[in-house]
Amino acid sequence: MSDDSLRAVWVSGQPIDKASVMAAVHTALTEDRAVREKERWVRIASVLAVAVLCPGLLWCAAFGLTPLVRGGYALMAAGTAVLVFAEWTYLDWSRQALPGPADARSQLHRTAFLLSRQAWWMRTAPLWCAPIFIGTALIGAWVYREVGHAGGYLLWAAVGTAWFLTFVTGIAKGTRLNERRIRMEQLMSDLEEPEESSPGTPGTDYGP
Repeated sequence: MSDDSLRAVWVSGQPIDKASVMAAVHTALTEDRAVREKERWVRIASVLAVAVLCPGLLWCAAFGLTPLVRGGYALMAAGTAVLVFAEWTYLDWSRQALPGPADARSQLHRTAFLLSRQAWWMRTAPLWCAPIFIGTALIGAWVYREVGHAGGYLLWAAVGTAWFLTFVTGIAKGTRLNERRIRMEQLMSDLEEPEESSPGTPGTDYGP
């Protein structure tokens, strides 16, 4: 039973069935879990792929041709380390949000709270990815000076485009996460609604 159908039952004045309420909660949590499991392995693979870059970036930071190049690679290495940390943190929050032994209300509240944190994390992605793009821009400055203006401009354009896409993607992902959070909060509100409208109605204990 969906959230809308559950609300329709309450509005119609029909007796509230605990099984129907819990079915709606189960559906919402199951869908959230399916989304998290779907993205889990993709994110783990991306973390491992990015982590492989760290040794190479650190080597370039230590043995780069010029201080400008070494500084650029050092920033890229720092940004990559931050990116790995951010991805692992995101995955940890996803793991914490998976349904556990808690009662329905507690599970919804925890999931909504973690979705809020993840949405903020995604919206701020351009900030914590900034060292990577700034470091690459420094490499572009070296290319501009030592190799040619065209190469420098091309690399800067690529950096600007990638940074802009990170901003757009982060906002879009944050918006989707926020929509899921709003759904969880609305369902929590709906769970309390029968108790407020019919204090004596049996079956309003929504614990497991």
